[in-house]
Amino acid sequence: MHPISMLQGALVTALKADAALMAIAGADGVFDAAPQGRPAPYVVIARHDVVQRDGDETPGQEHRLLLHCWGDQPSRKRALDMAERVVAVALGFPSAGIMVTHREHVRTETVIDKDTGLARAAVGLRFLSEGA
Repeated sequence: MHPISMLQGALVTALKADAALMAIAGADGVFDAAPQGRPAPYVVIARHDVVQRDGDETPGQEHRLLLHCWGDQPSRKRALDMAERVVAVALGFPSAGIMVTHREHVRTETVIDKDTGLARAAVGLRFLSEGA
């Protein structure tokens, strides 16, 4: 299985298991790809890039993820509440099938979307991994 699938699958599972995040985003509020026709609030993995960072004896990867936390109001509060939970989960989730050796919250940016009028927080995460 590809390292992106392993890491992203473990992260999505952990996000869906976080009661505080689900209380904000709803029981089906975390997606691997943008949902069609589903109103906010929700969290979606907007981008996941991987670069090989092999060591002397072990293949390794650097993952960079961008998650969008869409609030259901023009205030940034709900989007930032979701972003806070995403970061908390990302920095401590169990990763099955892949060994995560580094976890980092790179940045959080917010915007009020001009088309929908809703707030969105973009959370940048960085992970280093090795095959398990």
